[in-house]
Amino acid sequence: MRELRLLDILGTVREKGYMTTQELAEKFGVSVSTVRRDLSELNRRGMVSVSKNGVVPISETIVDTPVSFRSTVNTQAKALIAQNALQLVSSGSMIFLDSSSTVLQMVSGLRSMRNIVVVTNSLPVATRFQGSSVPVHLIGGEMSALSKGFFGPAAEETLRRFNFDLAFFSPVAVTPLGFAAETTANAASLRRAAMEQTQNAVLLFDRSKIGLTRPYNIAHLDAFRYLITDDEKHPLASRADVRRVQA
Repeated sequence: MRELRLLDILGTVREKGYMTTQELAEKFGVSVSTVRRDLSELNRRGMVSVSKNGVVPISETIVDTPVSFRSTVNTQAKALIAQNALQLVSSGSMIFLDSSSTVLQMVSGLRSMRNIVVVTNSLPVATRFQGSSVPVHLIGGEMSALSKGFFGPAAEETLRRFNFDLAFFSPVAVTPLGFAAETTANAASLRRAAMEQTQNAVLLFDRSKIGLTRPYNIAHLDAFRYLITDDEKHPLASRADVRRVQA
């Protein structure tokens, strides 16, 4: 019976792309603890990726994932990487922040900075600046219901109105061939548009992203001015300035 439920859970998650443990418990008429055990088994088999909030199928490598899910994965590493990235920001900077969960971690440190201007395609990023004195421009475009980021031609056209001193990005993958990559064409294209408008592109990524492959390349690692990661073993052969943080 459990094996049948595992197959049903996997099928449901693949169909929906993302589900919370509570939603799965209600759908299958079992307890949340039972769902968590089932998800742990599916995770062990390499079929799903699980966080405290929910689950996404491993096979879904060509769709966006909820920012609420990504924000609960490798949180300590992301916080350390974001803290290091803040050191690059100085008074008078015009900066771009993408819609990634790692870049989102930078906001708490940026809120108190003076004489900076922020442009972002991320609704969660813009929301976290509420109550601060930092000027924030949230670009328009087509919003992803999952990542809460804005993409598409309108978003890219808006970006071309700005000149950035620094632009911060975090990809879904750093491929074996040395490319920062994304799951959707719109996400990769938006980031390339922002890179064209900045003097210094900064790539933030934790070690779990290294060696993964996704369909759409943003740019090769050589195209970035800085790489900031918690990885200690991969050479990351690149002309970029590589900064490695330690937990």
